[in-house]
Amino acid sequence: MQGPSSSSWLRERVEVLAQSSSSEELEAAATELAYSDEPEAMAALGQHLRSADFLARLDDLAMPGSSMLHLSRVMRPLIERSSPEVVALCLELAATPDFAQGPDRKSFLLEAMARVVPMQAATVAAFRQANDEGYFGFNARLLADNGSPPALDLLYDMLVDETVDLEERVECIRVTILHRRTRIGILQMAARLLADCADPTIVTAVIESVFDYQPQWFHLHAPMAPSWRTASDEALRFVIELGVKAKRQPVLSDELQEAIDATLETARRLLGSRGP
Repeated sequence: MQGPSSSSWLRERVEVLAQSSSSEELEAAATELAYSDEPEAMAALGQHLRSADFLARLDDLAMPGSSMLHLSRVMRPLIERSSPEVVALCLELAATPDFAQGPDRKSFLLEAMARVVPMQAATVAAFRQANDEGYFGFNARLLADNGSPPALDLLYDMLVDETVDLEERVECIRVTILHRRTRIGILQMAARLLADCADPTIVTAVIESVFDYQPQWFHLHAPMAPSWRTASDEALRFVIELGVKAKRQPVLSDELQEAIDATLETARRLLGSRGP
C-alpha cells in the first residue's frame, strides 16, 4: 500500500489505537497493522504494544480465562508471518517492562521469534533468559521446530543442564526428538547427547526416542512418530550409524536392543529400495 491512501489508512488505524476504549475495535485495527508489510505500520503497532495504557484497553487482565484474548489475536499474524522485522519487534517487547509484566505474554514473542530460521544470536539469548523465567519446556519444543544449528545448540545445552530436574529433561527429550526423529539436525543432536552424556536415564531416553515409541510415555496427546520412509537418504544413513553406536551402550534392555535392530533393518531396506 503506497501513496496518500496508504498514509490515510495508517493514520485512521493509529487513531483507533490511541483513542478507542473498545477491545474489539483495538483488536481489529492492531491486527490490520500486524498483517501489513509496511515498516510504518509495524513501527506504529510496536509503539502501542509497548504502552501499558494500550495493553490495558486491549485486554482486561482481571478477567480469568480470557485475559489475553485480544492480544493473542493481534499476535497471531506476527507469529504466522514472522520475519527478521518481527523478531526485532519481539526483542524490543521482551525488554519492555509494561509488556513483559502481563501473564505469559512472552510466549507469543517466543513463538514468533522461533519461526525465523536460522535463529540469530540475540534470539538465542532471549530464549536462554526465558528458560530461567519458567519457559524451559515451552522453549524446548520451539527450538526443536526451528531446527537451525544455533537453536539446536541451545536445546542441547538445556538437555545436558544438570541444574534442571532430570524428569523434566527426559520429558523434553521425548517430545523434541520423537516427533522429529527423521530430521538430520535432530539426529545429529541425539548423537551428541549419546557421545557426551554419562547419565543412563538421559542415554536411554535419547535411544528410545529415536528407535522406539511407547505411547504410555505420554499422559495425554501422545505425538505420532514419523515414518522412516519420509526420511531423506542422509537421515537414513545417519540413523544406521547412530543405531550401531547406540547398541554399544551398556544400559540397553533386550527390548530396546530389538527396537534398534528393527529400525536398522527398516532403514537399510528403504535405502536399498531407493537404489544408488
